[in-house]
Amino acid sequence: MLDMRYHVISLVAVFLALGIGILLGTTIVERGLIAEQKAQIKSLRKTFDEIKAKNTQLNDELDAYKRYAAESRPYMITGRLAERTVAVVTGKNPDDKGLSSIYDGVAAAGGAIPVTIDIAGSEAYKDPAVLANLNTLFGVQSDEQALRERVFAEVVNQLQTASNIGILTTLAQLGVVQMRGVLQGPVSEAVLLGGIESKALDKTDVPLIKAFTSAGFPLIGVGSSQTPDSVLVTYSKNGVSTVDHVDTTPGQVAMVMVLQGAPGNYGSGKSAGRMIPEPPAP
Repeated sequence: MLDMRYHVISLVAVFLALGIGILLGTTIVERGLIAEQKAQIKSLRKTFDEIKAKNTQLNDELDAYKRYAAESRPYMITGRLAERTVAVVTGKNPDDKGLSSIYDGVAAAGGAIPVTIDIAGSEAYKDPAVLANLNTLFGVQSDEQALRERVFAEVVNQLQTASNIGILTTLAQLGVVQMRGVLQGPVSEAVLLGGIESKALDKTDVPLIKAFTSAGFPLIGVGSSQTPDSVLVTYSKNGVSTVDHVDTTPGQVAMVMVLQGAPGNYGSGKSAGRMIPEPPAP
């Protein structure tokens, strides 16, 4: 009996010791983990505060540069387009901010925009009645793409010569163009706000650019902050000067300088080599 009681007491003592050991060990480990976590949190908080302070500094510097750009714009573009008339060509649903920036930049430089022509996309040429009317208008029997190119050529011709402005009204009635403003005479150059069909540039944008370049009529392709880089890259590959981010002060300045006669590809996107044109040689 004594031996059995001794064994039971011994077993209880062993298990009790194990339990106490586990409890003490867990407590020590937990204290160590908590201390380590507190140290990590303190380090992260310090890093966050440093990043926050740096971001504040960078935002302040960015705001200062934006103010500088806005306030210096008149010194850079005033009078550069005096007595010049510019047409704007775009799609049926253009980026309003980009369009407004073109108007504002040209006006600030002393130029005028008498007319904006919205070019319809490929869907307008899917209507057999439209194709039939275009064939009658031009006195031809052509397919969809050929008629589209003929429309583009006529738009360029009227911007360049204003010899038969009424045809633009007819094209507007057929739904392949839309005019805002009045074309009363030839314009000096045109600004194309891309892309008319960003996902099918070869169907509309590229043939339109070729209509301008074939006629030797000055054209600049511009994009807003919403315009994909691929649009202006394609434009530049097809031989026209480009300006991205026209909805910013540097973009407006570059656009005006290109219209004045400084060709190139400007902005901060993939198609650009500089922000603005180089100063003329002394």
